[in-house]
Amino acid sequence: MKKSPWHSIKTYVYHVCTNCNAGNNIEKENLRPGKGGKRLCRECKNWIAKKRC
Repeated sequence: MKKSPWHSIKTYVYHVCTNCNAGNNIEKENLRPGKGGKRLCRECKNWIAKKRC
């Protein structure tokens, strides 16, 4: 399922898919809302391409 973007202050990507493992494994202290000027996560791109996001 797609939702509002979120990112980690420790990575160079943002996430939008609730089933993205990388996005779901961000520690709460590093989690921030929005895109943060970063590119979309590869795993999220794959979920979107498969229409499973």
